[in-house]
Amino acid sequence: GIGGTFQYGYNLSIINAPASYIQMFMNTTWLERVGVPLESNVILLLWSFTVSAYPLGGLTGAVVAGPMAIMLGRKMSLLLNNVFVIIAAALSGFSRMAKSFEMIMLSRFFTGVNAGVSMNIQPMYLAESAPKKLRGAVALTSASFTALGLVLGQVVGLRELLGGEESWPFLLASNLIPALIQLTALPWFPESPRYLLIDRGDKESCI
Repeated sequence: GIGGTFQYGYNLSIINAPASYIQMFMNTTWLERVGVPLESNVILLLWSFTVSAYPLGGLTGAVVAGPMAIMLGRKMSLLLNNVFVIIAAALSGFSRMAKSFEMIMLSRFFTGVNAGVSMNIQPMYLAESAPKKLRGAVALTSASFTALGLVLGQVVGLRELLGGEESWPFLLASNLIPALIQLTALPWFPESPRYLLIDRGDKESCI
């Protein structure tokens, strides 16, 4: 869950704290480029694009999640899904250095793709892999990790931590840590028995 639905909740909440700083960054960057500051309604429009890139990416991720789960398997799909977060973390982490607010928009899109894939494949993987007696409880952990991500995102976004004017790029790039945790832990987990039997036809591995 730490690299799955946790990422959805976490990335949903971390964008709130540095909103004013990112808008200021957009205005400053544009001023340096063309010598003219942005009007307030244009800044609001750019910010709207930045925020809406996340659900747009989520829709894209949700669409590709089904084919990914069948072609690559549940476990491999979740592992490869971390690539989107790594790309997103690099884009947002270096956006201020590169003086490009477009990198933040693209970063939010890739973060959304990760959320869309994980929100679909993680519950599928858990439901198919859990023992029968624990299946209901294990499947519910998807919601628990989403809530945990929302809470931690709010906490880390405090100005005393990473939500300050100088540290907001690190806040947006902090979703790299859960991705690395999942990349380290998930390879030790088994593949979904249902995938092995129905999609791969590998009865021996399934058993």
